[in-house]
Amino acid sequence: MSTEDSDRLADLEIRLMHQEDAIDSLTESLVRQQRIIDHLHQHVEQLRRRLHGLEEQHSGGDDGESPEPPPPHY
Repeated sequence: MSTEDSDRLADLEIRLMHQEDAIDSLTESLVRQQRIIDHLHQHVEQLRRRLHGLEEQHSGGDDGESPEPPPPHY
């Protein structure tokens, strides 16, 4: 193998190593972002359930009662 071929092969190996490092870095970023998304999704679900509970309390629940009438100044 000539020196030129060896240099080209070494260059390709270096490029491959850099690409593998970049892929590993992107994968780590993706995993981190997915964890954040999962955490935020859980938080939104908790807030949604809490809001639903507050709405039920305010409307009188599911017992068929009508909500409290507005005050007279409305």
